[in-house]
Amino acid sequence: MRLKDVITPEMKLGRPDFENTVFMLNNPLTKLNLDHFAMQENLLPQPLDEVAYAMPAYLSDEYNLFFVYAPNMRGRWSISCSQVQIANGTDVVAMSNVVPMGTGLNAVNQISASAAIELIAYLKTLEVNRLGYFDEDIWKTM
Repeated sequence: MRLKDVITPEMKLGRPDFENTVFMLNNPLTKLNLDHFAMQENLLPQPLDEVAYAMPAYLSDEYNLFFVYAPNMRGRWSISCSQVQIANGTDVVAMSNVVPMGTGLNAVNQISASAAIELIAYLKTLEVNRLGYFDEDIWKTM
């Protein structure tokens, strides 16, 4: 077995080659399966519009990141990242365009490596539960 064969996409956290890694979902997020995507057992994705959902992933004084669950990879569902601006402690006043999971996690990693690892753990839990998977090649077909 070659070393390249045992390095999974999430093991590249913090490296430039992780930037385009996407977390693909095996099925759409719906009201019926929403609880399967809970973070820390009580934080659930909330409706963003008629289709998409969003959930705070990392909040700090310097940087705020939300996970966005939507069919934004040629109609296939994935979890992307959006940087948000928050006013009055709880009001989201602006959201950036979504970026791949790797880009968002690398940004968090620059501020707090332990927080980025916790977010990887959340995604790995989804992967173990067969809800999604890391894909570092899908962007090549876009």
